[in-house]
Amino acid sequence: MNAPVPPPAAGKVLAGDHVAAGRPGSGVGQLLREITSGGIVGFIALPFCVSAGVVAYGPLGPDHVAMGAAAGILSAVAGGVTGALARSSSFVPNSTSTSMALVQASFLGWLLGRLGGDGALALAVLPLTAILAGIWQALIALSGLGRAVKFTPYPVLAGFVTGLAVLILGQQLPRLVDGPLLAELWRSGHLDPAILPLPLFGIGLAGLILAVEQRYPRAPALLVGLVAGTGLFHAARYAFPDIHLGGTVGQISIAQASLGLELRLLAGAGALADPEILKSLLLTSLTLALLGTLDLTFAVRAAQDMGDGQAAPRRDLGGQGLANVAAALAGGLTITTSLSFARTIFGGGGRTRLSAVSVALVLLLVAALAPRLIALLPTIVLSGILVSIAFRLWDRWCLTLLRDVVNVRDREAHVRARRNIAIVLAVAVTTVLGQPVAGALLGVLLSCLIFIVEMSRPVVRRELDGSQTFSKRIRSQADQALLRGSGRYTAVLELQGILFFGNADDLASRVKRLEGRARIVILDFRRVTDLDTSGATILRQIAARCREHRMRLVFASVDPKLAGLVKGAAGEPEGALLPPDLDAALEGAEDLALASAHAAGGTWRALKVEETDLAGGLSEGELSDLKARLVPCRYPAGASLCRAGEQADRLWLLTRGSVSIRLSGTRADRRIAGLGPGTSVGEMGLLDRRPRSADVVAAADGEGWVLTAAEFGRLLRETPRLGQSLLATIARITAQRLRVTSEELMLRDACPC
Repeated sequence: MNAPVPPPAAGKVLAGDHVAAGRPGSGVGQLLREITSGGIVGFIALPFCVSAGVVAYGPLGPDHVAMGAAAGILSAVAGGVTGALARSSSFVPNSTSTSMALVQASFLGWLLGRLGGDGALALAVLPLTAILAGIWQALIALSGLGRAVKFTPYPVLAGFVTGLAVLILGQQLPRLVDGPLLAELWRSGHLDPAILPLPLFGIGLAGLILAVEQRYPRAPALLVGLVAGTGLFHAARYAFPDIHLGGTVGQISIAQASLGLELRLLAGAGALADPEILKSLLLTSLTLALLGTLDLTFAVRAAQDMGDGQAAPRRDLGGQGLANVAAALAGGLTITTSLSFARTIFGGGGRTRLSAVSVALVLLLVAALAPRLIALLPTIVLSGILVSIAFRLWDRWCLTLLRDVVNVRDREAHVRARRNIAIVLAVAVTTVLGQPVAGALLGVLLSCLIFIVEMSRPVVRRELDGSQTFSKRIRSQADQALLRGSGRYTAVLELQGILFFGNADDLASRVKRLEGRARIVILDFRRVTDLDTSGATILRQIAARCREHRMRLVFASVDPKLAGLVKGAAGEPEGALLPPDLDAALEGAEDLALASAHAAGGTWRALKVEETDLAGGLSEGELSDLKARLVPCRYPAGASLCRAGEQADRLWLLTRGSVSIRLSGTRADRRIAGLGPGTSVGEMGLLDRRPRSADVVAAADGEGWVLTAAEFGRLLRETPRLGQSLLATIARITAQRLRVTSEELMLRDACPC
């Protein structure tokens, strides 16, 4: 990915290749870059291809390891060349993959049981899975259904690949511990040290591959593992001839592995007379086609983003289908695209199909000219590679689901996680039981059912009014009392799910019932995931009706992707109608209510000291003594009254304007509360004398009074009665604020959804 990209030129590397903006041009240098980048990926792909073949032929037993290795390489060669030439020109290569091979291995294992263990007949049928997968892909390309494949629910994909990972681990476990030695351990009841080198070697190699991949993400970890593991294996065998590390792949034969040269069509056709075999063959091939289509869609899209190329979806998918047919005729396995290989080629300067062809040619040269090197590959090394691939396949998103399942605080995330994990487990368990097709279908069905349930939920999650829920802005006790009385005129409707034609009428009915008793209606969109045109039309009708009945309609917490539709429906300036969150909407509604109550058009007079919460309940003498110790202050909007970490040396009595309490962290600046006229800020610092825990910033022009720590200390010494009254007032104010916070939390958790 870090290789420099040469300037564009007019020529092309191969006839028919399109060259994207910023792509390299023709010439000897570019030709070498195409061949070199593809050749490097060919060597990197070798362990993938060998491992895929070993996995696919695994049900046939250890005697077929060499044939599987050769079949994996030959399928990648034939499919790679055909795909590179048949698809639109790009640097996305084809190769065999462990996940696709595992689907074929599941079918082959079932087929052996159905055919009474006839391995030759099972091998005659196996290539038909790849041939039919190619035909399915061609049909999908002609029908234009390829675009729909990318909408497969993610929990289905996560469950499928996780099930494949478990299958790989289950398949390799007997090879890691050596079945006969394990059986002897079971019978004798004591551990024979001879059993230890084999699993330690395989698990250690898998750990090495994963460590290299994590520490050096750009390094070919599997190739490093293949070379290092093979070298250590033969060095250990040379130094310790009696050590038990298993055998090697053995001599491979390209002619023997080329199943397409002797497909035994008549015998295969005879096996297809069994309806169960035919049904399983069709379902398996369809699964392979859909998986390959997903891989191709994502890989080609990523290649477009990297190389700024033009897409040809139907040609690409049809060409991939033809490549699968060629791979089946050569080695019997399906092939797929690899995004990681494409990124490596792009980083090396490859831009056209020549680099993809080079990958296949290098694999062919290795298989043809160096079969003895492949024969020396240890089976335990391949097992270690497969174990590392299994860990890579396992979807880490499942950990997030498990975390959300145990997180009962966020009830919505908890319920959603339980539903998703049910899909993941259903698909994974069915896949592990040898029915990957049924698992995928079951997962899609469950996803559809959950979608229907989600769509059928009421769009209004709950309804509150302004006397039940308040903003984070801390107000004086007098203002709080006014809000509790006038809060019933503010209605809050918390929405959820998708707002569409099926439930938008229900929302309109709920708003209609508020006519005559609500002055402000806040629609909280925080849990709304989508909005269609019909839903936006009904929102427009709701807004018009609210204006007609002199109700102020506010849309809070609107997702940016929905903002355009909501603004069009609002029909008024967005600043007043689209606050960023529910707290801002509630604060605006409270300000309007208080402005109306104070009958001053929103610009209120400065309060007197005796009208503040801190001075409430003081006698005239105590109030006079307190005023004598206060210093007046003014602060413009945006001014900082104090910063986190500073010494707490004063408190402020706010008589006009407002301030915000903010936390400044490494991630973002966050507002946690606001305080208005009549309240005090900083009083806790005078009591515990600890540094400030947050910033206090003026949200608007304001004024007030300051009581310093030194004056507060003298007040406690000289007028203990006044000090006692102030301490009691501070305790009461703190308790009231905690009570309001507790009520808010209880109300938040009391949703019946």
